[in-house]
Amino acid sequence: MIFTKNRTLISFAFLLLFVVASGCGSSGDQLTKPLAPTPSEKLFADGKAAYDKEDWLEAIHFFEAVRVQSPTSELATQSTYLEAMARFKQEMYSGAAVDFRAVRRNYPNSPTAARAQYMVGESYFQLGPRPELDQSYTSLALAEFQTFLRDFPDAPSTLIDSAKNRIVEIRNKLANKFFLAGQLYDKLEDPKSALVYYGRVLDQYYDSPRASESEVRVAELNFDRKKLDDCRKALDAFDSRYLKSATESERGRALKLRSRLPNP
Repeated sequence: MIFTKNRTLISFAFLLLFVVASGCGSSGDQLTKPLAPTPSEKLFADGKAAYDKEDWLEAIHFFEAVRVQSPTSELATQSTYLEAMARFKQEMYSGAAVDFRAVRRNYPNSPTAARAQYMVGESYFQLGPRPELDQSYTSLALAEFQTFLRDFPDAPSTLIDSAKNRIVEIRNKLANKFFLAGQLYDKLEDPKSALVYYGRVLDQYYDSPRASESEVRVAELNFDRKKLDDCRKALDAFDSRYLKSATESERGRALKLRSRLPNP
């Protein structure tokens, strides 16, 4: 009787241990089971896959959907930047500039904020046409690169150097625009207008490759107009600023012109 009772108790104990063990195992399985991705995570993964395959339009579609579904999430930050990059690579530069600016404005503390600001400038730079045409986009690019250097002095050195090089390139392009305008008025025999544009080169882009030729041309035009004091001032400026960097032809013309001036 006692033995039967004890055996019943032992059986019950084993059954209890089995139930507990089974429950623990089930709970452990639930804890280690990976969670299904959220809809936004799935969209982002699909967008990243399309981006990696250089399917830019498809990537833009997915990244836009992420921003609509989760506008305040970390995924939205990444999606906005990658959407901008996809537009840039698709040569949709205006849209890219808008999206890069959105990264800077909406996520100012994001690790991508500095590069996004740089890419705003790069997007506008790509929109700039050849020098003789309207340079509104080029001027916007200059302002954005300058903003980048001002606001992100601790950005990667490669990015800093690239922005500085772009600024030099842009300034030379803008100088060339005014120089070409001066040449045009030269050909039209309108010396007053030509002097205005050569003067713009010298006032705003005095460090550009077009400056030395502009200074010589200012001297020559003033000599032809009998403005000998203005001619002499231009030659003095040429000697002090550009003599070393000028071409042999420019130096020769300046020297010849000075020899024709009467003593002051």
